[in-house]
Amino acid sequence: MRIPNFLEKGWGRVKKLWDRLPKLPRRWRIVRNLTLAAALAVLVLELLEWPSLSSYRAFQRLEGAFLLTPSRLVFQVERGKTAGYLSEGDSWIAVGSVSKFDDAGKPLNLYRNYALLHYILPKEGIVAVLLPAKNEHNGAVVAVWGAPEQAVSGTMELDLKGVKNPFQGTFTMRSQETFSAQARRREDGWFIFQFVPHDDHGENIRCTMDMLMWWGPAFSWDEMEQPYRLTLTDGQGNTVAEQSATLSPAQRLPQWP
Repeated sequence: MRIPNFLEKGWGRVKKLWDRLPKLPRRWRIVRNLTLAAALAVLVLELLEWPSLSSYRAFQRLEGAFLLTPSRLVFQVERGKTAGYLSEGDSWIAVGSVSKFDDAGKPLNLYRNYALLHYILPKEGIVAVLLPAKNEHNGAVVAVWGAPEQAVSGTMELDLKGVKNPFQGTFTMRSQETFSAQARRREDGWFIFQFVPHDDHGENIRCTMDMLMWWGPAFSWDEMEQPYRLTLTDGQGNTVAEQSATLSPAQRLPQWP
């Protein structure tokens, strides 16, 4: 097959221009070629839709897709293949998760990061959000924003109920359990409550929080509204704010196509 004239002429011009360039020493030619190869590799990864080389980068891309920028990372928690991120802007709070999974349907069969936005909430009043990932104790993490300026410490009681038992017939679990956690106000104004599963169950009885975390945030937390009671106190131990409400079900907004 004959090459079209315009392509042949274009290639001839490029070749002439290349020949006019000064000849580099062998060492610098190696550096140039490696640089071009790296740039080409980045371009190929973009075309293959595998652009997020880290979980946090995948979360940032999702924030950008929903115009949640500029933002500041407040807290992150990671356990296993799932990471949870809490960020804030001037007037909003965003909570998302990034899970790694093996996508056999994509070229190269590489691990990909699947990101979800679980909450986009306004900074109005006292806001409590559940982070969609386990802490180091395999328990839940709840972040609270909007506490009065006098509040320096707090206690939260979280009721878990309606959690499905994935081991039905093998293990039993209590229908409802209450968990408590304490936290101190951080310099940025946030309270981070770290919950720990109960360990006082029998051999064939599982903690409700264990079962909640086994299912994972992407599959169960979006269906439940768990009640909580929050008490905030000042430096002398006096109560400055109380709130009884429920943790809202997750919105689970995915990356736009």
